[in-house]
Parts: sequence; C-alpha cells; structure tokens
Amino acid sequence: MRIPAPDQTVGCSKRVLRRYLTAALAAALSVLAHDAFAGTATFAFDIPPEDLALALNQIAQQSHIEIAYSAELTRGKASSLLRGRYTPEQALDKLLQGSGLHVRRIAGGALVIETERGGASPSSEQGSSSDSDATTQLGNIIVTASKRSQKQREVADSVIAFSGNELRQMGAQSFEDYIGRAPGVIFEQAIPGLSNVTIRGVGTTTAGPDQGQGTTGIYLNDIPLTDPSFATSIPDIDTFDLQRVEVLRGPQGTLFGAATLGGAVNYIVNPVYLDTYDARLESSVGGTQHSSDVGYTVKGAFNLPIVTDTLGMRVTAIKRFDPGYMDNIGTGQKDSNSHDIEDFRINTLWQINRRVSLSFFFFYDSAKNPDASYVFPSLGDLKRDTTIPEFTDFATRINNLKVDTDLDFATLTLSAALTQKTQTSQTDASTPLGPDAVILGYPKTRMTSLEARLTSPSGGAFEWLAGVYHGALHENFPEPVYQNGQLIEDLTINYVSDETSEFGEATYRFSDQWRATLGGRYYDISLHTESIVGAPGADQITAGRQVGRGFSPKISITYEPGSNFLTYALVSKGYRSGGVNLIPPNPNFQTPSTYGSDSLVNYEIGFRPSWFNQRLTLDSTLFYINWSDIQLRLARPDGYAYAANAGGAHNIGLENALNWAATSNLQFQVSATYLNAQLSKATNLGNGNIIAEGSRIPGAPHWSVSELAAYHWDIAYRPYVTVSHRLISSAQSGFAGSGTPSLPIMNYSVFDLRAGFNIKQYDFSLYANNIADRRGVTAAYYAGSSGADPGLDRDFYVRPRSVGLRIGWHM
Repeated sequence: MRIPAPDQTVGCSKRVLRRYLTAALAAALSVLAHDAFAGTATFAFDIPPEDLALALNQIAQQSHIEIAYSAELTRGKASSLLRGRYTPEQALDKLLQGSGLHVRRIAGGALVIETERGGASPSSEQGSSSDSDATTQLGNIIVTASKRSQKQREVADSVIAFSGNELRQMGAQSFEDYIGRAPGVIFEQAIPGLSNVTIRGVGTTTAGPDQGQGTTGIYLNDIPLTDPSFATSIPDIDTFDLQRVEVLRGPQGTLFGAATLGGAVNYIVNPVYLDTYDARLESSVGGTQHSSDVGYTVKGAFNLPIVTDTLGMRVTAIKRFDPGYMDNIGTGQKDSNSHDIEDFRINTLWQINRRVSLSFFFFYDSAKNPDASYVFPSLGDLKRDTTIPEFTDFATRINNLKVDTDLDFATLTLSAALTQKTQTSQTDASTPLGPDAVILGYPKTRMTSLEARLTSPSGGAFEWLAGVYHGALHENFPEPVYQNGQLIEDLTINYVSDETSEFGEATYRFSDQWRATLGGRYYDISLHTESIVGAPGADQITAGRQVGRGFSPKISITYEPGSNFLTYALVSKGYRSGGVNLIPPNPNFQTPSTYGSDSLVNYEIGFRPSWFNQRLTLDSTLFYINWSDIQLRLARPDGYAYAANAGGAHNIGLENALNWAATSNLQFQVSATYLNAQLSKATNLGNGNIIAEGSRIPGAPHWSVSELAAYHWDIAYRPYVTVSHRLISSAQSGFAGSGTPSLPIMNYSVFDLRAGFNIKQYDFSLYANNIADRRGVTAAYYAGSSGADPGLDRDFYVRPRSVGLRIGWHM
C-alpha cells in the first residue's frame, strides 16, 4: 500500500518550480543548439506527369506538410515531371511550371496553391487575384478510415480528422483539448487513463468505463487499445508527432470489429522517411489556477534514414507533467491530482525491395495519478476528503510487426501486435465498508491481435478489400480488500477472450457520379470468466462462458455530381459481446448471473456541399440509431457492481461541421450537434427498480457546440491568434430509477486563447485555456447505494484556468 508522508508537499513549490523551469530551459537550449546545424529539409521526389491534384497529394504525403488548394484550380491540369531532391516549396515550384499557379506559405507552415497575379490561368485573365481569392481550406486530409487512403470529404461515412498541423495550432495534447470539437463527440473527463469518449450518445456511464466492453473503440495505427473485457486502461495518447487523429462516428463493426457501437478513434503516428533527416522539438511551461505546482513538457522526435531509401527509423520521446489543482483535506495533500506522463515510440521501416516493406513499431506509455481527480462538492471549491491518496498508475506496451506486399492486383497487409497493460490502484473504501478499509487493484492484460487483408488499387471502377482477424486476451483483475492492514475479502476475476472474424468491403462506381459500397463482418467471439470472491479461507469460485456469433453488415450509396457537392446514405450495424457477473450472491438482491450482447443499427444521410471555390464547406449528417438490449452497469446495495440488459433506445441527431476561409488570413470553424438519446420503452431491472420510457441516456446532452477563429498576419515573424469556445448543454450521470441517484453534469461553456509568432523554424506561443475559470462538470457518480445525500456526490471538472508558454522547433 503506497501512502505518502503527510508533509510530502510542504515547502516543495520552489523546488518544483526550479526543477520544471530547469527542464524547460534545457529543452529550449537544445533547440537553439540544433539550429546551428539545421537546414531546410529536402526530399527525393519521382513523380511522373499526371493529374495535378494527385501529384500535389503525393508531395504532401511524402514531405509531411499540408497543401491547401481549390479543386477548381487543379481541375483539368496536369503536372510536370518532378524528379530529384528538393524542398517542398522548390518541388511545388517545378511541379506548377506553366500551370498559371504558384505556391505561398502561411502561418503554421501550410502551403497554399493560388493563381499567379497576371498569370495565364482563366481566373487571372479576368483580373489579378487577391488574398481574398486564395483558398486556405485545409480539409482535404488523407484518411484511412476505410482501410485505404482517401480524401476525408470523399468517404461515404461520418469521418473527421485532426491533422498533426491542426493539433499543433490548437496546442492540443490530450483528448480534453480537441476530441470534443468533433461533431457528435463528448469527452467525459474522469480519471486520466480511464475516461470515456462517447459518440452519438452511445454510452451508459460517465465516470469510468462500462462493465464489459466499451462503446467507442480506441486504436493506435489500427491496433486496438480497448479491451474485450472490463478496461484495465484507456490510454490518452499525447498528440505530439502524430500525423493525424481520425474520429469515425457511427458503428464501425465491419472494418474494426466489436466495441465500436458508437464509433472509433484511430491515432496515426508519423511515418518513417527513408530519404531525409527530420526532427522536431517542443517544450513548454505553464500553471493552473488554484495550484502551486508548475506544469511542463519536454518532447522530441527524430527521423533517421539509416540506409537511404532502404532502412530508417523514427524515434519519439515525451515527458509531460500536468499540475494538480485539488486539495485532499483528509490526507493533507495539496494539489493532489497531478498527472505525470512518459511516452516512447520507435518506428522502424525496412524497404526490402520496391514491392515489399517490413515495419516494426514499439510503443510505451506510462501515466501516474497520485490521487483521484474527483471532488466532494459539499466540502467547497476543489476539495476532496479521503483517508488515503487514491492513486492510479497505468502502463501500456505495444510491439507490432507489419508487412506490406504489392501484388499488382492488390496490396497484402499482414499485421501482428502484442499489447500488454498494467494498472496499480488504491481506493478508499471507508464509506461503504467502514474505517481504514481500502481496495487495492493490480490488474494486467495481455492481448494479441493478428490481421491479414488484401486491398485492391484505388481509382478503378471496382474497389475491394477482404481480410481475417484473430484476437486473444487474458486479463487478471485482482482487487483485494484490506481493513486495518488485514485482508478481509479477496476478489480476483480472470477473463479469457477469443475472437475470429472475416470481413470485407467492395465499392462499385456505376458512373463518375454514382457509387455503392457493400461490406460485412462475420464474427465468432467467446469469453470465459472466473471469479474468486470471499473472506480468507472461505472463497467462492464462480465461472461462466459467453459465446457470440453474428454478421455485421454495412451498405451505402453515394452521389457526387461535381467537386462541390457529395451526398450519401448509409446503413451500418455495430455489436458488443456479453459477459458474466462475477460477484458473490446476495440473498436480499436478485442478481442476474450473465448479461447478453447488445447491438445497434445506424441509419444516416450525409450532405457535403462547398461554395466559393471550396472556401466554405459544410459537412452535415442526420442519423437515427436503434439500440437494442443495452448493457447497463448497475450497483447493488452492498456496493458490488453488476451488468444487465435494459430494453432499447433511440438516438436521433444532426451533426454539422462548417469551415470558412473568409480570407487567406482569417478562418472560422464551427461544429454543432443536436442529440436526443432516450430509452424507447420502460425497463424493469427487478428489485423494484424501473427505468421509465423516455429516460435520457447518461452523458448525452441535447446540444454540443464548438467554434474556432484563427487569424494570421502576412508580416515579419508571421504572428497569429486563435480563439476557441466550447458549449455543452446539461445531461445526467446515470439513469433515473436505476436504484442509484443520477446527478446533473455538463452544462458549461469554456473559452480558450492562443497567440504566437514564428522566427525561422521556431514557433513561440502563449496560451490561456478556460479563461473564465469555469467549473464544468464532465462526469459524476453517487458514492452511496441509495438515498440522496449531497455528501456522497462525486464530481469531475474541466481543468481550471491554465496559462503557459510553448516553444517549438522543426527542422
């Protein structure tokens, strides 16, 4: 049992400040030292004459930059031959020769393609272009949501991608900084490492993971991070050196499998470049209102071509400390809920020949929380009271081997991953079990995933992919209970999960305007469980097994009459396997021994118009979800949690994302979602607990809105400023009538501000988040089993006002 000394933080503020400032200064000095040797990065290009838009996309992907252009400018134009080693701007200058177009760099490093003033393009013949004629729309991000590379706005599904450049401009580091800006997505910030991402209201808990599988799948380079059983951890990966983060709204059972009822989030790391050196460094220092600690970050990424065009490696290292801001009056610990992160990534690529490549990816993430991050609102502002610090530490390790082979008719991808997770935790159990009671947790999981798929070339009249997947998991979840240092109850749960599935998807283009997609996944999942529960010497062993087999289909039809409009209709299905309630029987409470699988069918229609040469774009989606046999996490009077299936729900909503490049210097982004998620019929849980028809789904607000405005000046040092806002309407922490009080959550509004400037390869920025220092409740739960005692309310808040300085450098 880890219990810090009572005077652990006395007089530490000055030492902490010196420590963090020293770390930040060291990082800044390393940045300056590297500048003496840094030059403009060059890349080896070999692009034949082809459609200009395709050539621009190849340059963007190969040189890891964003290129903004209007489809109207490139339509009907062919590129020149590009062969040799150039900087991205030099490559674009050669590529655009004779096209009447030229390239210009804007703040943030993105490149914009415009008409030449007085050039020979049709637009310039009508008059010279101005800044207001140049598009700065950055929405043509290449995504792999359908397991093949496509432009984001051409995917017949609800996909939004945050590019690495966009994440840097926002100053985003973790989910709380950006994921809620996606339409239809709510981040229920709770314990870091065990917080929920809920999409389209598909979720039943707010203050932690569901009893079994989660409803939103989290992936890293297509490797699943969510567990097939109760989650050991849900890593919130730092966005530094990511190429993009893809958010897929709606069930993704066809290509991603189980536990994607509401959708999926896929982190994509930056690739290895075999022909150029690349480096990026970043450091920051900042503070949080109501905290005496100082936060800091030190981050670095290096791309090393070991054998040019044959073997290379990319290494990323991250150290981040987020200061605590809650005071635990029971332990005497101030700023107790700090968050300490270490993250390492090693990506190696061997291009064996022009057809075959082999890559190895290693990932390690460690997150330490010395105390829980919920408050007791009855005690006053940002106060909590436990007899011991409720720490939770997580570690995640991934080893992934991947082979890609070009077979001409298709690309064969073979991927094998081993994921290992550990958790160490301590929970104060004095409220339900008496003085000096503590629950210790040290679960660990080991999961292997194997996938093989064939993907046809893109661009033809018929595109297809087919694959097989196998996943196996073993999870050991011990949570013994101690009182006065003595073991009073043992609780150990073992999960063994095995899944085999076959999946496929095909798209046929009837014409240049019409195409249809049909896909499906057949799955066979088995879950074996065993629990050991009871007092020492009187343990009870309970075992169970659940088997799930079925087919998850998907069908869509897309109409695209031109580059300025696309509409589609989609029907898709998602599923989640059932499980066993491994808790001791209670003679006074009838507890179901198992809970079944649940599934949903999603119907949606999407519209993607654009206007003014794609300077103004809209992505609007109307959806209806029919969710059946919902899995609920409920609490028994003796404090044990169990799961039960509870009828069905209807989730109806409208998602909108608007991007407007008002001028070449001024951009606006708005996302707005309306959601009505409620039970479709009354549900009797037994023991006198009835959830009424029309009860709202927990954590599903009617409205969520975010806006962002960014402006940069075309003057020396390229200064810029970004203002953003998020608004979330009210929701409930749980189902009313489930036997446990439901608490009001959300209903808050937050403003953020960021300003900076560039000097050569450096970016300097100041930021202020949650400017008004609001107490937005992101999640909550009731610590008792019944009644309505305000002293048992537990609330999680958005981080109070935070300000800081960030310095970045890119080779």
